[in-house]
Amino acid sequence: MTDRAIRIAALAAIALALGGAGHPDGDQGREQSVRSTDQPRPRDGTVAIQQELHAARRSGTVAAYDLFIARHPEHPLLEVARRERLALLRSASRPQN
Repeated sequence: MTDRAIRIAALAAIALALGGAGHPDGDQGREQSVRSTDQPRPRDGTVAIQQELHAARRSGTVAAYDLFIARHPEHPLLEVARRERLALLRSASRPQN
C-alpha cells in the first residue's frame, strides 16, 4: 500500500469515527437507538379488565363470563360479571314465545 493510500484510508476512518461523514445526510444515515422511555406506556390494568368484561357482554355467552370470572377472581368487577352471568342463565332458561 502506498503512503498516499494509507493517508486516505486513515482520513476516511477518522471521518467515519467523528460521526456520519460517510453518509451524505450526516446523522440521518445512522439508526436511532431506542430507549425504554421511547416505548408506549402500558395501559392501565383496570381499563384492560373493563374491556374484557365488555367483550364478555358482546359475546353474550356464559362461557365468556366464566372465562372473565376465572381470570379475575379478586377484581371488583367480579360481582358484576357474576350478576350478569346469572341474568344470562335465567333469560336462557325462560321459555321463548
